[in-house]
Amino acid sequence: MSPIRTFVGVSLATLAGVAVNASAQSALIIRGKVTMQDGSAPSKTVGIERVCSDIAGSAPGPVTDKKGEYLWRMDVDPMRTRVCYLSARLQGFVSSRIDISNLNAYLSTTTDLPPLVLRPEIPDPRTIVDAGAEVPSKSKNSWQAAMKAVDASNLEEAQKQLQKVTGESPKFARGWHTLGIVDEALQQRAEARTAFQHAVDADPKSYGSYVMVARLAIKDKDWQNAAKAADALIKADPKQTYPEVYLHQAVARLKLKDIDGAQSAAEDAVQKYQIPRAEFVLGRISEAKGDLAGAREHINKYIALDPTAADIELIKKFAQVIGKPEAAGLDPDLEAP
Repeated sequence: MSPIRTFVGVSLATLAGVAVNASAQSALIIRGKVTMQDGSAPSKTVGIERVCSDIAGSAPGPVTDKKGEYLWRMDVDPMRTRVCYLSARLQGFVSSRIDISNLNAYLSTTTDLPPLVLRPEIPDPRTIVDAGAEVPSKSKNSWQAAMKAVDASNLEEAQKQLQKVTGESPKFARGWHTLGIVDEALQQRAEARTAFQHAVDADPKSYGSYVMVARLAIKDKDWQNAAKAADALIKADPKQTYPEVYLHQAVARLKLKDIDGAQSAAEDAVQKYQIPRAEFVLGRISEAKGDLAGAREHINKYIALDPTAADIELIKKFAQVIGKPEAAGLDPDLEAP
């Protein structure tokens, strides 16, 4: 697939009933709020939604008021087993999530939840961005020719022109990063890794380039360099622009037999950034520690959170036989294919 080039509320709804005995349900009032990363209220009203492992349990909820606060009266069935979480929805932002699977009105009829936090949605680092004014003057012609070739899906020509760009302007990080994207699209992974590393060397704030180095190192099973890139990005970017780096860090550390380090990174990925695949990694970490019950719990939670994953059937089979000899023939990748 060719890389992509780009240029630089929900209303209050009645929660759909689930096909269960109404007498088993009870009313629960949930109070919470939505904030931005700095703790301030969003400038617009935000929709709240409930997402569950079974389709029937998922539903839209209320919208926030001007203070970012919301109140949701929902019917819950404590006898129904499923994984559910709340999240906020606002175009251009991604939300943290709050697990509400264990909430029921038997414990309390009113529950106060921690804030849902919104952060800006970041483009995939594989997206080609027209750098415009930031292109060095001596490389403008080559850059424009490269962008024209990308638009025409002529990646070989784009690669040729981007090689000129980086030759003319070796400190132009965007040029190196874009060359890396094209190299990868042409199935030249070694060249892509080199280009992304040049981007990092040219500009330590080229955070997407660190991500690509880590991604490609994971694919190449180069755990040492994957861990190095992940560690470097976490240190360089205090705002953690690309939270997926914690998943890469967890995978690399687990493969390097750093079990404690892997668990710490995977827990950050789950608890701070709600990355579903990290639950699977936590399952494999529990397996490595000999905790098969914990491994099954984490893996089954992952299955519930990401039922459409490309390798979900393989993971389901693995969950059924984990700890048994037949599990040796099933070894799902730690990261989604």
